[in-house]
Amino acid sequence: MVIRQAAVDIGNDSLKAYFEKLENELLIPNVIAEIGLSRDIVELEKHPLDGLHVEIISDALKRGQGVYAVGHLAGGYDHNDELTTISDKSEADQPIVMLLTALAYDAAMASSNQNGVTEVTYYLSTGLPLSEAKRGKRKLFKQKLKSGTHEVRFHITPTIGGRTIRIHFEEVLVNIEGHVALIDLTTHDDGSVRNEELTHMNVLINDIGGLSTDAAIILEDGAVDNIHSDGIKEGVSPYLDEIMDRVYAETGYRFINRQQLIEVITTENEEERYHVWFRGKRTGIQSIVDEVLMKIAREEYKLIRSTWNKVPSIRVSYQIGGGSLLLRPYIERINELEEDYPLRFVSTKDSIWMIARAYFKLLKVYLKVKNEQYTAN
Repeated sequence: MVIRQAAVDIGNDSLKAYFEKLENELLIPNVIAEIGLSRDIVELEKHPLDGLHVEIISDALKRGQGVYAVGHLAGGYDHNDELTTISDKSEADQPIVMLLTALAYDAAMASSNQNGVTEVTYYLSTGLPLSEAKRGKRKLFKQKLKSGTHEVRFHITPTIGGRTIRIHFEEVLVNIEGHVALIDLTTHDDGSVRNEELTHMNVLINDIGGLSTDAAIILEDGAVDNIHSDGIKEGVSPYLDEIMDRVYAETGYRFINRQQLIEVITTENEEERYHVWFRGKRTGIQSIVDEVLMKIAREEYKLIRSTWNKVPSIRVSYQIGGGSLLLRPYIERINELEEDYPLRFVSTKDSIWMIARAYFKLLKVYLKVKNEQYTAN
């Protein structure tokens, strides 16, 4: 049986993962659509990630099985599903579908077995939001994954169609999303120390996601402040939905999904940023984007202020997560006019990958300790 290592951040907008080493990264938009075993195609997609069509059989799913389009493929269906604010990551099916699809894709691409069934055992490092961790959901999520076998069958998918992957879990580390960010901020990829000053002060990690925001306070000794660390059921996704609805109502242009809107807002092409093309005409949407994102930025700033009021000894606050990319100019504008807190924002790549990277580093530490214990015995 093949044994592999995986670190997976099941983000509200996309799944980010590392397999075996930090050079092997994977990103899949967090969109699924229930479809049939067959699908109409004119031409098969060029890459497996553009045509993820899977059947999943797993006790971790509420109904035990389902057939799904995942990621880019799902985005093309009108009835696709993106996570909503009522979804707990630990209880919803969609995170399980995303996780098992990503692991099966990794196993299929890494295996030379082109036919039949491939059995793979994973050491997995993943995580849940602070709000769910505080409610004791980590143990239940771990049990759901470890308690049985999970089978993923690729159907009409380029290169790996017809493959079946059976997934087992040797160990599942369920970390706390916001907390692990400090691990990445204070260690290089090889595990050596960086930003050592952060390990000697109280730090606020504000992880702005699609559906929620975690405000994790890390104390000088590295422990989480369990009393004052908190979060809000506010993230950028509902506001992106509002922007899409307003753009459609005012211009007639319909976004396929949130990711398409994010690309319009963040594109490096400054001429095309905040613009859509509808029936041959170029239309600006920045006024709508600014108005709506400023609303969520104010909610995020209220959380920052509230947290700092509870723990005045906080020295610095890091804004991370995909939401921080979208809200940075608005939060900075509010901060300049109000409290002028020492707020720091990480790079675009770090905001997307730092949680998954931290999971990978923690998995390496776990495996090293496990190996040392085995050797000692």
